[in-house]
Amino acid sequence: MRRTGTRAAAAVAAGTLVLAGGGVAFADDIFNNLDATIDATAEVLPLNVGGANGSTTLAVSPTGGDGKSGCNLTGSTTLTLNLTSSNAAVATVSPSSVTFTSCGDTKVLTIRPVGAGSANVTASQAGNNTGGTFNLTSAAFTVNVAAPAPSNTAPILNISGAMNGKSYTKGDVPAAVCNVTDTEDGNKSFPATLSAISGQDAATGIGVQEASCSYTDKGGLTAASSITYGITDGSAPVISYTLSPTTPDGSDGWYKSAVALDWTVTEGDSSSTLEMTGCKDQNITEDQMAADFTCSATSAGGTATTQTVNLKKDGTAPTVGYTDATGTAGTNGWYTSDILATFTGTDTTSGLLTSTQQVASSGEGAAVQVSSPAFADIAGNTTPAGAASETFKIDKDAPDVSYTNETGTLGTNGWYTSDVQANFTATDLISGPLSASQAVTSSGEGESVTIQSPAFTDIAGNTRAAGAVSRSYKIDKTAPDVSYDEVASGTLGTNDWYVSDVEARFTATDATSGLPVSSQTVFSTGEGPEVKVASPAFVDNAGNTTAAGATAKSFKIDKTAPKVSYSGATTSPNSNGWYKTDVVATFTGTDDLSGPTSAMQTRTTTGEGAAVSVDSPAFTDGAGNTTPEGATSATFSIDKTAPSVSFTSNLGDSYFGATPAAPGCKASDDGGSGLDGSCTVSGYGPEVGKHFLTATAVDRAGNSTTVSQSYEVKAWTLKGFYQPIDMNGVLNTVKSGSTVPAKFEVFAGTTELTDPSLVQFSAAKIQCLSGAAEDAVEVVATGNTVLRYDSIAGQFVYNWKTPTGAGNCYKLTMTGKDGSSISANFKLK
Repeated sequence: MRRTGTRAAAAVAAGTLVLAGGGVAFADDIFNNLDATIDATAEVLPLNVGGANGSTTLAVSPTGGDGKSGCNLTGSTTLTLNLTSSNAAVATVSPSSVTFTSCGDTKVLTIRPVGAGSANVTASQAGNNTGGTFNLTSAAFTVNVAAPAPSNTAPILNISGAMNGKSYTKGDVPAAVCNVTDTEDGNKSFPATLSAISGQDAATGIGVQEASCSYTDKGGLTAASSITYGITDGSAPVISYTLSPTTPDGSDGWYKSAVALDWTVTEGDSSSTLEMTGCKDQNITEDQMAADFTCSATSAGGTATTQTVNLKKDGTAPTVGYTDATGTAGTNGWYTSDILATFTGTDTTSGLLTSTQQVASSGEGAAVQVSSPAFADIAGNTTPAGAASETFKIDKDAPDVSYTNETGTLGTNGWYTSDVQANFTATDLISGPLSASQAVTSSGEGESVTIQSPAFTDIAGNTRAAGAVSRSYKIDKTAPDVSYDEVASGTLGTNDWYVSDVEARFTATDATSGLPVSSQTVFSTGEGPEVKVASPAFVDNAGNTTAAGATAKSFKIDKTAPKVSYSGATTSPNSNGWYKTDVVATFTGTDDLSGPTSAMQTRTTTGEGAAVSVDSPAFTDGAGNTTPEGATSATFSIDKTAPSVSFTSNLGDSYFGATPAAPGCKASDDGGSGLDGSCTVSGYGPEVGKHFLTATAVDRAGNSTTVSQSYEVKAWTLKGFYQPIDMNGVLNTVKSGSTVPAKFEVFAGTTELTDPSLVQFSAAKIQCLSGAAEDAVEVVATGNTVLRYDSIAGQFVYNWKTPTGAGNCYKLTMTGKDGSSISANFKLK
């Protein structure tokens, strides 16, 4: 590979960084705004003694240095600077200290002229907690103070055309012009002074250049400024190559002989920045697949178009080998048809025009040779025909077949009663038969069963199909088929049962040789749910015999009617052996064969008496045999008539103490069982109230009759208490310890009772209710408590001596023997 030009690109790249930061950037810049540049050259501030103060502003320019992007002043960090004038007799600066809190923070400085001369204003770091560093050289400037001259003002200088920090393509750098504005001398313009270009590729005009201006007016005031810019490469590298030989000497773009590749890369301006990838010269002598060889190049002037060369080399002819053969493959390595032998070429590099080819065989034999055709690869290399070959065994003729003899079991009338085995022989003049003779056994039956010769195959696999030769035979191997046909005779009952012996008819069929007799009958013997009748023996025309019992038919045969017995009543008699209702008698039918249609039946008695008889009903079994009604019977004692009963007298209503004695009863029974003891009366009582009397009689069968009557025992009528006692809840007030006469009358209907023993008194302490009506007892008696009947006054008198204890209340109650009562309330004073 060849490369031309100079190494300038790297230097240009480095010069561009210098312009951007005014030096290698390791810190944020603190700069003044006396001119448009941020650099280490001190700007000049011209002032006059006694003239106006000058000013400039300090600011922060982030450079992304110190290993962090953006500004160093982040969060709550600060930077504090001290500001100093090198000659306070010429000029002073204020404030003497400033603190920056962010990158957007600015500080205005005031410069006061003191005396003629020059002084340098510089900044020094007093405090920094940002963790970063700051460049303070771009903050410094020079103050030139002229002697008093009221008519002379300092000139103002700026540079136009080229711009500070910019990069320009070589040949397109604008001219830098110094522009002066001066009140006294007038405005002027003149070319800036250009420095020599610096950098690795300075010799070709690529690198960094400075343009500077300085002007002193007639009053002696000087203004100066400078800018720095970069000059860059504007043209990318150029890539080219050569091949030897220049064109492929094979087919389809392939080289069959060695090929060489030589690269050339040209860079005229910034060769120091040239970088290449790939671009390696090649000398290809070995076979290889298609491969790409590339060359790419970049420089400060740009990126060249990548060049790619595809090369492939194959100088080796294909290898050829036998693969396989198609055709009718026989056995034992023989083919039974012409074959197509497949040959395969292999070429690991360019590949083959045709990877496989076929060649057909010719003739027959045990060693038929087939040779490979010519093979060519894509690159044009050729392997001639016959490079490979294969030998085959080919036999295309099948064996000849002939009939020999047969064996089998000969029956009657020219029929065989077994399969027939026919023997056949094969001959083959080439590879020979696998088997010289074979036997075939007949299949099926019939009057003309054909046996065909089997397939014969020779050693090569050629087959003479079955049926080349055949023979026919009469064959009946099957004895007659026997089946039940019908009932020839028999009495059919119900539910498929027979009630007599059955004559069963059986029929035989023979689809081949036929039958001399095709129908016969057999009689059943015995009874049961499955009486089997076996078929008789049948013989066909070929002599095949179906033995007796080959099939059978089962019949249900029951010739005996059910047996009947009494099994009990649905209810039991009482302890006297009598029933008082009709009796349901249960009879049971049993049948050991077809079973009764109803195993149990009932009959209900009619009438009553000591010996009521009931006959069994008719019973029928499942076959239809019937045992008639009355085969057995049962006898019962039945009395369904209740006895008669009545009272000896009837009681009427009466008052307590005058009720008559309880009446008696009388009974009789007409049902036949007789009375079970005497009749009884219940419900009698002398107490006050409504009473119900019953008279009951029971016979020995348990029938009962009950009659009833009612009467009422009435309560006495009580009158009183009479004065001096008040009734109806009034509190009768009386002095404690006094005797109060309680007067009253007792009547049983209209009859007044006078016997003191018929009543009794009681006194009970009660609660004195506030608000209850009170009335004083006007008349009291003397003596102690006593009860008497006053016949003159016609009333009872009870002298009640009250208890002691004023303020207590009592209830005085009179109760008759019938339970009736009257009462009055008292309050003692």
